[in-house]
Amino acid sequence: MLASVDPPEVQLAFDRTWHVPYRWVSDPDGSRLAKPLGAWDSDASIFRPVVLAVAPDGSEAFRELSRDFTDRPDDEPVLAAVEALELPALAEPAAWAPEGIEPRPSKRAFTPASFIPYFRAIKFNTMALAERMRDEGDRHEVRTENAMASSFLDAFDGWRAEHPPEQQ
Repeated sequence: MLASVDPPEVQLAFDRTWHVPYRWVSDPDGSRLAKPLGAWDSDASIFRPVVLAVAPDGSEAFRELSRDFTDRPDDEPVLAAVEALELPALAEPAAWAPEGIEPRPSKRAFTPASFIPYFRAIKFNTMALAERMRDEGDRHEVRTENAMASSFLDAFDGWRAEHPPEQQ
């Protein structure tokens, strides 16, 4: 499941653009999920990214709460935690089509065309910034951000192979 502050119309437009195999929850004020999960950024009135994997017994199998909107977990720890549950594979869900909702893209929506330049800029800016950092802790933070951008670019290559331009 994915959740955001966006209304269902915007979520549906995102879903149709990116072909994500998840369902969405609209949580405009953070009261349904973000605040109970400790993932609400009060200053920006948005979710901080959080990945939560729940075991069949309701316990948390994995949880990573990002520090800010740019911070994302690496896939490997998430996948390892889910695989450790040894659950049977699920069929890919049918396309999400909430009744009475028409897609309405947000003006600030992240499109496939903007993905590569955005993450390339992060990747190369963080490479340069890492060289300027004098404090090893700061250098580590910048390098972590660089690795996240590189990982996103690599994953996007796979996504593009599965979703030719006419589907984007």
